[in-house]
Amino acid sequence: MPEDDMLLAHLVPKLTPQVEDAATDALAYVLNASKFCREALIDLVGDRDFRLASLESVKTQVVAGSTNEHRLDLVGYDESGAVPFILESKFWAPLLDGQASGYVDYLTASGSSLLLFVAPAVRHAALWVKIQQQFEQDKPDVDLTPVECGPDMKAVRFKNRDGQTRVALMSWANLLDHLQKADASAAPDVKQIKGLARTQDDVAFSPLHAGDFSTTIPRRIMNFNLIADDVVDARGVPQGWMTTKGLRATPQYDGYLRYFRFRASAGERLSSDIALYVSCNQWLKTGTTPLWLRVGSNSDTEIEAICNAGADVEYAWSPGDHMWIPLRLMTGVEYDDVLDDVIAQIKRVRDIVLA
Repeated sequence: MPEDDMLLAHLVPKLTPQVEDAATDALAYVLNASKFCREALIDLVGDRDFRLASLESVKTQVVAGSTNEHRLDLVGYDESGAVPFILESKFWAPLLDGQASGYVDYLTASGSSLLLFVAPAVRHAALWVKIQQQFEQDKPDVDLTPVECGPDMKAVRFKNRDGQTRVALMSWANLLDHLQKADASAAPDVKQIKGLARTQDDVAFSPLHAGDFSTTIPRRIMNFNLIADDVVDARGVPQGWMTTKGLRATPQYDGYLRYFRFRASAGERLSSDIALYVSCNQWLKTGTTPLWLRVGSNSDTEIEAICNAGADVEYAWSPGDHMWIPLRLMTGVEYDDVLDDVIAQIKRVRDIVLA
């Protein structure tokens, strides 16, 4: 099962807007349940000059400060109850005042200690600048020295605390990959968190670049919408193998949708509602095509027929959900050739559904 189809990834965004809190709670569950995962975390963030002595347990949503002004996402305790480790989880939420410069004050002052931010890799460059700027503004007397790290981690050490306190930034993928490999018994739970993180990575707002404003992007999206309209309005309905009676085009958050029903070549036998969908979400998730057939989750007859067709139709489906059928787009050919090929793919589905 693909990671972005995992149960946690499917349920959490529907049940709560606090996705970061849910991911942190799940991570805490894994770390508390697995000594191997705690040791893997210590190994991951350490090097020859720096190592957390121990990590015996973790707690989430720990309120701290004289006026309870801070809520720490995840706090790690050693065997004496001291705090050598604090983790702040981020998907798309901004860095708040004091989250870097203030949270570091809750780390133990003796021995090695670490404030670790975990965020999608696409945010690292911009987020790391904000973390360092917060220290420059709030703690100008602190001497921060960069630390050499791997390609997926950034860190600085506090020179005036003997170099044993660090602030670091790491991706969810890097952290969870190491935990998954560390303990086979915990791997299924870690994979659930990876699925949730993957879906959040997909919607994270990465910094804009000049190339993002190229006219190629809107032109292509309009081209894809035109294919959807021409399949239905110029071919399917006039030729009689589609009907849109009682249905209409529907704009969606992630694209453009045309509802229709397949119509048998003889008589009035119709399929359930099916949608021709220009879906940025499916396109982003699969990296294959922007154009899809979406079969409704209640269209049992159609879903059963397509499933029984075996390799004749490519699809993605899980019980109780929509079925998604990718429509591949030809490259390097004229528009009419693209349209003819898309219609041929759709008609193969029609023949199966109405057989």
